[in-house]
Amino acid sequence: MPLLQSSHWPFLIDVYFLLGGVAGGAFVIATVANLLDHRRYAQVVRVGYYLALLALLPCPLLLIIDLGVPSRFMNMMLHWNRTSPMSMGSWALGGFSVCAFLAALFTLMEDTGKARDLRTPKVIVGLIGGFFGFFLAAYPGVLLGATARPLWINGHSLGALFLAVGASTAAAAMALILSSMGGRAAEALGRLRTMMVLALVVQVAAVVVFIFSVRASGSPASLQALTTLLSGQFSMMFWGGAIVVGSLVPLAIAVLGMRRQISPGLAALVSLLVLVGGFLTKYSIMAAGQL
Repeated sequence: MPLLQSSHWPFLIDVYFLLGGVAGGAFVIATVANLLDHRRYAQVVRVGYYLALLALLPCPLLLIIDLGVPSRFMNMMLHWNRTSPMSMGSWALGGFSVCAFLAALFTLMEDTGKARDLRTPKVIVGLIGGFFGFFLAAYPGVLLGATARPLWINGHSLGALFLAVGASTAAAAMALILSSMGGRAAEALGRLRTMMVLALVVQVAAVVVFIFSVRASGSPASLQALTTLLSGQFSMMFWGGAIVVGSLVPLAIAVLGMRRQISPGLAALVSLLVLVGGFLTKYSIMAAGQL
């Protein structure tokens, strides 16, 4: 992928990256649950596919607002260019949108009694959409790594980091929704929290790799940008918000919850912290990279 000279990305793009990661992560989780046991994990499948579509709906609008002219978005959709990261991202968003809509539609038809069992078409759509979902969650990190910004170009784990954030925030959002269903979703909640813990571990590890890879580059500009993130203007947001409050605290509580039952209120707090932490992780790295 050729290096890009990026313009300044506004706050709306940070929101787009968060929602895209949640949408992609929720869709993949629902697809895996559907493949493993569609009856046992029916609640996970339902919530995952509905959440994927709901989180995705604002994304095209956010991109259009960022581009300024709607025709630019349509132009990227109508003209495929494999050497253009923006074109690839637009097509991935379009393909995922179709799959997310169909999966949610099939789920709605089952819920309303208009169809008895649509597992087979949901599996087909899920497998195709799962590919786009992985791409949508990881793509922003890969895009940043291909951008000629000192902090990002040497942060070789950004794709993995964004993918892990997508998985953790999606699992947290799904757990938050399922927690309102009470005992009916107890087993599904347990599985989601386990997945959230695993994603958080990968997320923290990817942050460590990111920091060390930037340090190892030896680039003065990269080191200066990293200093801004770790001990400068964004350090409190990064360490206090993204790492401690948004990653380590919910990770510790979630691990504790595997050994003993935690209250529904505390479980909901864990999900909220993971969502906030996921956003702050992406936002602080993007903000420090553009300063």
